[in-house]
Amino acid sequence: MDLVSEIASDFAAIGQTTRKVVVGSATFSGVYLRLDGAGVTKPVGPGGGVANAQYGAGPYETFDLVTNPDGTVSFGSTAFPGVFLRLDGAGVTKPVGPGGGVANAQFTAGPYEKFRLVPNADGTQSIASTAFPGVYLRLDGQGVTHPVGPGGGVVNGQFGIGPWEKFNIAEVSKGLTADELKQAIQTYAPILHLHPRELYKMCSVEAFLQHAKLHDSKTGTDINHPSASQLPTGPKEDGRYWLILEDAFKGGDMSTAKAYVHAYWKPGLSYTDLQFWFFYAYNGPGTAHINGLVFDTIVHSGDPDLSPMGEHYGDWECCMVRIDNQEKTLIGAWLSQHSSGQMFGFNDLSQFQRTNKQINVYSSRNGHAVYAGVGSNYSEHRKYPSSGIPAGLEFFLRNDTADGGDSLDCAQKYEIIAADWLGVTEPPWVNYPYRWGPEGATTHLNPSTVADILYAALGWLGTVVAGPIVQVVAGYILSIFVTDDVNGPEGPKTKSTWTGGY
Repeated sequence: MDLVSEIASDFAAIGQTTRKVVVGSATFSGVYLRLDGAGVTKPVGPGGGVANAQYGAGPYETFDLVTNPDGTVSFGSTAFPGVFLRLDGAGVTKPVGPGGGVANAQFTAGPYEKFRLVPNADGTQSIASTAFPGVYLRLDGQGVTHPVGPGGGVVNGQFGIGPWEKFNIAEVSKGLTADELKQAIQTYAPILHLHPRELYKMCSVEAFLQHAKLHDSKTGTDINHPSASQLPTGPKEDGRYWLILEDAFKGGDMSTAKAYVHAYWKPGLSYTDLQFWFFYAYNGPGTAHINGLVFDTIVHSGDPDLSPMGEHYGDWECCMVRIDNQEKTLIGAWLSQHSSGQMFGFNDLSQFQRTNKQINVYSSRNGHAVYAGVGSNYSEHRKYPSSGIPAGLEFFLRNDTADGGDSLDCAQKYEIIAADWLGVTEPPWVNYPYRWGPEGATTHLNPSTVADILYAALGWLGTVVAGPIVQVVAGYILSIFVTDDVNGPEGPKTKSTWTGGY
């Protein structure tokens, strides 16, 4: 019998019952109590490990809620058998802003690991220490807006009950059924809007392959118009294969476009992430916005096309919507934006325009980064110099989004490509680990060439701004794009996003 079974057996023998729960903050939506019991292998006076907060609920945020024979409850870690939540409320005798005492972990449950669940009038519950009357578990989830390995926020004690001492304690849900998954997609899938001047549009994987050839650099052979089943899978041989697209198909084919859905859920999670992956045949050039400054006042602006910087074959982008497994409601979203992305918690969802319950999202012109609204969506801001001399310049990367272009309703045109717990068979192309475009291509640009683009954008002010400043900005711009120039990306399954690394 393993340790987990032994503990469960011991509980049953002394009249204790357990149920698996997550402890969500009522004040900080999407934030859960987290307990890291690493190294806690025997009882020690001050306890050990870490009690803090996490965005979303995984194994460290899942507890065995143990009902003790004396009517109290204890919170046992499911990730660390035998480890329990501990609250030392010594000195916590009146309400103070940052709370006090110590919350951490202990091996086995003694007085400091026993609590009472106190129901509140608003339907939430508070967790009262039985060893320290009047002291309640407190969770400050400020800044906890996306999952990070070590968690964050502050968990300790507070005298009395306020907003940060209120929780929603829910039993751990099972994964969605196949019917519930389809219903969630059809209810909450995003509607993606392309810019009306977008030249490089989406297509299906099959359409892309019909206009490409698979190159094998080891044998020097090509397969023209390969089928998905002909794409190599298995252990990757670095740089062996890549796909070469016909230039005539750079514009894609919206009639074939669909959203490829990866439903991500693992036991212990209270939610399911519906990842909607979008595939474009080609990624177009970047666009900059340059402000010429005199004593920090903008006296000239330009929006140069940075072609060929930013261009490459094939482009995978993603919009994730997070579904609460119990309520079957939308509780969060994430949008891919170049090499990073933007997470939206429950309280941030008001930033989206809705069509019924679907969020509307927008693909930036040429680069296809995904945004919550229309506009220039400036990124990569740099100002040179920061201060001190009369003339300088300011750089932004433009990510223009607008209404009026093609759109993709992901509730209508989608394909479920992965849902591990439901046994969905992944299409062969999902496990193709090589580039959807050339391999090993390099840029022939240099900072001086990019500087010429900037001088053209600055106009007359280019004769005033110091040359070294322009060279610094040119070098920075080149560094943004050089690693991606004409090389194709690898597929969705190779990205950290696939396994919830937003």
